[in-house]
Amino acid sequence: MKGPNERYHDRVAPRYDDIYAKDAYWSYYFDVGWRHLRRFLPTDLGKPALDAGCGTGLYGLRLVESGYRVVFSDLSAGMLERAARNAEAAFPGRPHAFVKSDLETLDGHASATYGFMTAQGDPLSFVSDPRRALKSMARVLVPGGVAVCSVDSRFGGVEPFFTRDDLDGLEAFLRTGDAEWLADRKEERFPTHAFTPDELKKLGDAAGLETIDVIGKTCFHLRDNHPWLVDRERRRKLLDIEAKWGASAWGLGRAHHLQVVWRKPKEAPSP
Repeated sequence: MKGPNERYHDRVAPRYDDIYAKDAYWSYYFDVGWRHLRRFLPTDLGKPALDAGCGTGLYGLRLVESGYRVVFSDLSAGMLERAARNAEAAFPGRPHAFVKSDLETLDGHASATYGFMTAQGDPLSFVSDPRRALKSMARVLVPGGVAVCSVDSRFGGVEPFFTRDDLDGLEAFLRTGDAEWLADRKEERFPTHAFTPDELKKLGDAAGLETIDVIGKTCFHLRDNHPWLVDRERRRKLLDIEAKWGASAWGLGRAHHLQVVWRKPKEAPSP
């Protein structure tokens, strides 16, 4: 039986690219994330890469373009269908692997398989047990393998409480990080969790993963097609500023999302 997370993403899959991929802010957000992610890509192309919680395949297709063999994985069959269509359109006739799987368990993915994995669109914020998800990630990575994941940021999620005049809710959210995905349909609402940088490090430690880096993305609130996002030179300067300040306390505090890099040590015991 489908849960609310899966039902929501199945429903929005056909229009997901129109909501995000074609929006100037989210295009900028992707570039911030990709610029950071590519610093940690392995030079060895022999091991496949995993795009977990792949959605319509935005990051996975960029990995394919960069020369990696990519496995696309998502809880939502609707998202996997769109990812397959996008992959065929971008790379006609080239075979790709698609696996229906929850990030929390990564069922269907063999242990010590991937040299690199990414989980973008904050799927780690949507699982019921982040500790279990981190252990699953550690399981499927080869020793020395790297994972780059985006999550909701604790301080980046406070604005709705001011809008709702909910001071008690704000206090509780800052203490726990727990909230709810406020889909229009009640049956599609599901729990979410917003992280702090310290919490991400502790999760990695518990799973036997080294925390290599954490950045805020984005440092700037540039929604509603801000004119800087469509001016090529100003956009480039903004991206450079993001790269300079994203890992600073200021950048981490302002951002609505965090991007964390974990590495499985080469001589690590199984978590």
